[in-house]
Amino acid sequence: MRKFDIRVLAPRDLEIYKMIRLASLEDSPDSFGSTYEREVSFTDSEWLARLTPSSAGMVSLLLVAEINGKAVGLASGLIRDSDPEVACIYQMWVSTVARGHGIATALLKEIEAWAIEKECTSMALSVTTTNDAAIGLYLSYGFTPAGDLEELRAGSGLFAQPMIMGLRHAA
Repeated sequence: MRKFDIRVLAPRDLEIYKMIRLASLEDSPDSFGSTYEREVSFTDSEWLARLTPSSAGMVSLLLVAEINGKAVGLASGLIRDSDPEVACIYQMWVSTVARGHGIATALLKEIEAWAIEKECTSMALSVTTTNDAAIGLYLSYGFTPAGDLEELRAGSGLFAQPMIMGLRHAA
């Protein structure tokens, strides 16, 4: 039996989402295309927009992992109307105190099930090339490198490797 819960974040979870997202950006600044400095100044309206499952041109799933009601992990899936067969994964992070317990894999499984339900044929993400643990996780889950390296953020000096994984649908 696992010792954590995963649930979908809703607008009522605004403060939980803000806290876990900002914690992820502080803890792992080289893992994200955004920065703590950028997002700490977001208005509540900007945060709430991310908690809206469907908005102009996309549908999303925002997940939190909790241990005893405390947020310890985060991940989101996003499907754009312009590319409805691909579910993109963003904001993937597990706190240092909760790593090694299968939380990241469980978050990926939740997004995968959602993507299959939405009739996607693949999942895609980008991972910072210096993040060996994340690269190992994604490779072991079935992702493969796809395309050239991309700059993580303008001026960061860091690069991200796009990765993709095909989805199998039940017959």
